[in-house]
Amino acid sequence: MMRSTAMRRYVILFLCLAVIWAGFPIAGKVHAADPGDEYDGLRQRWYEMLTGGNYDPADPDIANAIQVITDKAESNWNTMNAGPGSRTYLWSDLANGATNPTHIRLSYQRLYEMALAYRTTGSSLEGSSAVRDSVLDGLQFLNETYYNDAVTPYGNWWEWQIGAPLALNDTVVLMYDELPASAIAAYTGAIEHFVAGPRDTGANRVWSCAVAVGRGILTKDGATIQRGVAGLSPVFDYVTSGDGFYEDGSFIQHVKFAYNGSYGLSLIENLSTVFYFVTGSSWDVTDPKSANAYRWVDDSFIPFVYKGALMDMVRGRDISVFSREDHDMGHRMAAAVLRMAQSAAPVDAARYKSVIKYWLLNDTSHNFYEGLSLDFIRQAKALLNDSTVTPAPEPVASKVYPAMDRALHLRPGFGVGISMFSKRIANYETTNGQNLKGWYTGAGMTYLYNGDSDQYGGNFWPTVNSYRLPGTTAVAGKNMQAESLNNQTWVGGTSLGDDYSVVGMSLEHIDADITADMNAKKSWFLFDDEVVALGSGITSTYPSNDVETIVENRRLNAAGDNALTVNGVLKSSAIGWSETMTGVKWAHLAGSAAGSDIGYYFPGVATLEGLREERSGKWFDISKYTGVLEPGDPAHTNRFLNLYFNHGTAPTDASYAYALLPGKTASAVNSYAGNPDFIVLANNSSVQAVKEKTLGVIGANFWTNSEQSVDMITSSGKAAVMLREDGGGSLSLSVSDPNQPASAR
Repeated sequence: MMRSTAMRRYVILFLCLAVIWAGFPIAGKVHAADPGDEYDGLRQRWYEMLTGGNYDPADPDIANAIQVITDKAESNWNTMNAGPGSRTYLWSDLANGATNPTHIRLSYQRLYEMALAYRTTGSSLEGSSAVRDSVLDGLQFLNETYYNDAVTPYGNWWEWQIGAPLALNDTVVLMYDELPASAIAAYTGAIEHFVAGPRDTGANRVWSCAVAVGRGILTKDGATIQRGVAGLSPVFDYVTSGDGFYEDGSFIQHVKFAYNGSYGLSLIENLSTVFYFVTGSSWDVTDPKSANAYRWVDDSFIPFVYKGALMDMVRGRDISVFSREDHDMGHRMAAAVLRMAQSAAPVDAARYKSVIKYWLLNDTSHNFYEGLSLDFIRQAKALLNDSTVTPAPEPVASKVYPAMDRALHLRPGFGVGISMFSKRIANYETTNGQNLKGWYTGAGMTYLYNGDSDQYGGNFWPTVNSYRLPGTTAVAGKNMQAESLNNQTWVGGTSLGDDYSVVGMSLEHIDADITADMNAKKSWFLFDDEVVALGSGITSTYPSNDVETIVENRRLNAAGDNALTVNGVLKSSAIGWSETMTGVKWAHLAGSAAGSDIGYYFPGVATLEGLREERSGKWFDISKYTGVLEPGDPAHTNRFLNLYFNHGTAPTDASYAYALLPGKTASAVNSYAGNPDFIVLANNSSVQAVKEKTLGVIGANFWTNSEQSVDMITSSGKAAVMLREDGGGSLSLSVSDPNQPASAR
């Protein structure tokens, strides 16, 4: 129901309150904080975190955030169903609470958004009695109708035990001084009914602990706070199987999915908040293993943020949610790390702040403050203005994460991520109807990050051809079966210090109809300024589907006219251009931003398919979860440049070889092709090996247990090997056995 004016709305509400609030008489300021009450002190800390504390409302970024808060609350308020009597919902688009608990959770979220505007300094709704009354009315309605201690939960358990309680707790904090004790008891009692204490593993457990700690603060129940804090202890342990953190920096949720950037992000957000609440209090975290959490920041979170973008290869099904693109989540990660700094030891806090300052200064494509809390904006601005904090240098690292089948390579000017799957880690998750086209995201997808920092944002996922993801070898037109394991166990690699890595995956295509098969041996050699990719043994029994290896599928500028040069010849920039190019030695694609040119080198010569295309799609095409749909379901359009090998139908023992040369100009790629820095030592089903001549580094993947030799390396078993000839005749060696069984990581 729309209101023509706030006054009319207020009058309507006022006339109804005598009936609505017969059970909960309105009381103002009846719970004012006692300075000597530790519970009130914790609640005040919580309140200031939500509302931003002391800030300058005239600051442009803060003013913008205030306006966003106000607009969201105004929209919620104007569309709220305030009619008494037989009312069954608060919002018409959330009318199915009786069967869909997501609508209950989202209704609580909208009430929180209204309460936040009511308490936000500088908002036009600050202190509005009409907004206040609407929030109080909505809280009572939801409690009486859907969320109370007499209801048996239905549908998704998460909505009852985590989603709704988190929003409800925050709203009660904001409205605490406006709520009678009986209302607070009813609302927190409902939470206790649905989630009495910590449960589950990983992020789910931390969520439930945060709910318990919050409920204990609101009810002034020290035992509940302590139970929530103590419930964190199992999370602090490193694990060797199942959900949790691994010593190598991996984070697994739902047993078989890499989730540092989704469930892991939620975990560290809530953990940092709990730490912030209780640090220095009577319920401080005393478990010595809690020190591991500060190690996770360095090992499991910071490495996966590239100039403000949280890498998609560790975000699972979240890549299909319109409001959770990589920079959105990277900025949330920055806020969580900054929150961790508030409870960390000084040396850790200083390191975190240095990294965050680097992110703030180097995210050139997004407003770092957009969509984040006033509290973060205030602290981030203070950090930028703090001359004692020096920005961290650009990260340089190379690492394989064997527990989650991921690899990361960071060099000056670019970063590379490789996403694989095995008999331990599944290809992609589609829970809740999300990530419906994630078919090949775990099949060797190779992410290249450079000066075009928005490459995987800008509606990339609903518009990209999901059969042609960079780095993958795919059966054209054939979906991989969701949440499936690779039948092969040789997946992983090894790193030579923090500088170079060799990565490999024995790939078997997993198809729902299981009528045919496709296999390939795939390797990546991660050196200084080149990434060499080899494929061999590519064999398919699909009778009518081509097999393709995708060298590139790059999102182009708005016009789609990034220059493509092949062997020195400029190709057409027209959308719709396609060509089978023979005798290809090198190619160059002009970037969409400074520092984003990419070179491609093909040892020997290659026959390469090229395509410049325009594609449209909706987020609803890839995610149908009602809790995260894009308003209006609009179509989005992007333009892409495809380069790929077509191995044909039912190939037998096909192969490929190419190198990515990030940041090089066309003339530099031409020169490189005339005198490349590497040579391919072997590319067959027994061994794949490359020597980087200028570095003196050899990388080799041995696929069988028969004795094989390349250059100075001989192996009689399956292994990933890197060898470097150092000055003075000394050698550096790194070896691993990636052939982990299903029960090991």
